[in-house]
Amino acid sequence: MKRKCNDIGKRLLHRLSALSFRTHLFLMAILLAMPAFALIIHSAVRQSRDSINEAIVDGKKLVYNIATEQYNLAGDAEQLLTILAQLPEIKSHNVAATNTILADILRKSPQYGNVVITDRTGEVWASGLPRNVSFSLKDSRTFQNALTTGRFSSGEYIVGRISARPTIGFGFPLLSEEGTVGGVIAVNINFHYVNELINHGGLPPNSSFSIIDYKGVIIDRNPSPEIFAGTRVEESAFLKMKNGPEEGSDTDSDSVEERHINIYRKLYLQTEKAPYLYIRASIPLQVAQLKAKKALIYNIAILTPFLLATVILVMLIGNYCFVRRINKLQEAAQTLAEEGLQVSVSTVVEGGELGNLALAFDEMARKLTIRELELVRNQEELNELNRSLMRRVEEETERRLKHERLLARHARLVAIGEMIGAIAHQWRQPLATLGATIQSIRMAWERRCIDDAFLENAEAEAQQQLYYMSDTIEDFRNFFNPEKVIEVFDLDENIQDVVQLVGAQFNASNVGLRVVNNLSGGRTKVRGYRNEFKQSVLNLVSNALDAINGHRQGGSGLVVIGLSEGAQSVVVEVKDNGCGIPKEYGDKVFEPYFTSKSEGKGTGIGLYMSRLIIEESMGGRLSFTSGPDGTVFRIELPRDESGEVEHNG
Repeated sequence: MKRKCNDIGKRLLHRLSALSFRTHLFLMAILLAMPAFALIIHSAVRQSRDSINEAIVDGKKLVYNIATEQYNLAGDAEQLLTILAQLPEIKSHNVAATNTILADILRKSPQYGNVVITDRTGEVWASGLPRNVSFSLKDSRTFQNALTTGRFSSGEYIVGRISARPTIGFGFPLLSEEGTVGGVIAVNINFHYVNELINHGGLPPNSSFSIIDYKGVIIDRNPSPEIFAGTRVEESAFLKMKNGPEEGSDTDSDSVEERHINIYRKLYLQTEKAPYLYIRASIPLQVAQLKAKKALIYNIAILTPFLLATVILVMLIGNYCFVRRINKLQEAAQTLAEEGLQVSVSTVVEGGELGNLALAFDEMARKLTIRELELVRNQEELNELNRSLMRRVEEETERRLKHERLLARHARLVAIGEMIGAIAHQWRQPLATLGATIQSIRMAWERRCIDDAFLENAEAEAQQQLYYMSDTIEDFRNFFNPEKVIEVFDLDENIQDVVQLVGAQFNASNVGLRVVNNLSGGRTKVRGYRNEFKQSVLNLVSNALDAINGHRQGGSGLVVIGLSEGAQSVVVEVKDNGCGIPKEYGDKVFEPYFTSKSEGKGTGIGLYMSRLIIEESMGGRLSFTSGPDGTVFRIELPRDESGEVEHNG
């Protein structure tokens, strides 16, 4: 991450340094003005924060005033209901007298919307407002709480049955002489009157307040109470108030365009643990920040002319003192480039740092002349060194090619020697048979029992052995055919050719030689050099036979040639149960002239040539694993899937 940031910084500095000098002067003028702009922005941010804090303070004052008014209303209502509950007219259920008393209270106390009295079942029997029909409060929270607790209790948002206005009520139990609750006196608040009081006291510009019941339903909102009364506050906002402290503030968004500062406060009755009302004030954030925005615009308007004047002054001074002289220096440098290294620049630009730069140009031209002469001389020496190096590379390449040809010839001669031994083993039995046939002819001659049938049989037997010996010579000649042609050949068929050539040697050494073919269909084809492949397999098989014969501790020897398939390759494994290869020889096995056999029995080039053939000539891989129980050499060759017809030449 740090390195990435460094790279980005370097690229930005590179682009900045590539700009023109006039652009640099302009940027410097801007940078000089940046502190003033930064100070203005900082001041604007601070003023904006102070404006928000002032708005929060104003909102808290508004919420406090409304809460105080509501608290006073609740206290007055409790006192009123307590007094009414003691009046004999109400205790005796004097409907006419009670209605008159309640109506008189409403005329003198406009803060109340209505006062009603119910019996124990909730049926209303007295009301301060005229009622045309009877109704019941048994399902209202006001009645239920007062009846259940026997104390002054709060209600919830309702629409008055007679006044038809949104309100909230309070209930007080009406006790009988026995001390039981015989009814409830209920009073609700006239929020229209409350709104007039608050408006008269004055609201902050564009602000609003809401009075919300314990379920989140808006009872009253100023302005526009007729639109919002009875609607629910947004769930997240209500939960924030409900689960928050007794009072608080936050900033949220009521719409995409406008954000608001919200301040709330919870209201409780002394007889209840949960709040029965939430007072919430909302002030537009844009209005709160208006003063700070005006100050920012004013400051920017004052600074901008000074900034423009500074930029123009810097550009004029820079053009006269720097750009004009740099252009002269550039013209002199161009002349220096076109007319040669002997041009003097210091006579064109004089004085100051640019004059020193002109002197540096002259010194540079002098040193460039010296370096150019040295460069020509060094180039000639380098060309001579390259020619000498090319001759040495060609000589070394030719020497290595000769060495590899000698190794290949040596390996072929060794293989021919091994094959001559194999032929000797192959011919031993046919020669013995021919000797026996000749001896039988002589014996028949001596006994005078030769006839045509005997001669024909002896001739057929001799011809059969001669044909066998001729086929052996032909196989030997094909095996070492010097032609090196890439062809597609059958893997199993060529493995069998090698097995046939060395079969007699293995039989004579009492060592088993077996081929295990796990190829699908028993046959598969590869592309490469047929005879070189057979020579590689012959080297591996011969080494396996030598490993068994030289270190056999008893028991029968066995060499297994396994054929199998990989995902994209064909695998040939030559496994023996000889002594294995010591660990200290593991890294040297494929080196030329390295052998672990006794002197005179190994040349050390068989495995080296086998690896060259398999890996460089045929694009495969030759590896081995070894242990106390023997060694496994593994050949991996790419499978041929070209569909080309096999060549049997």
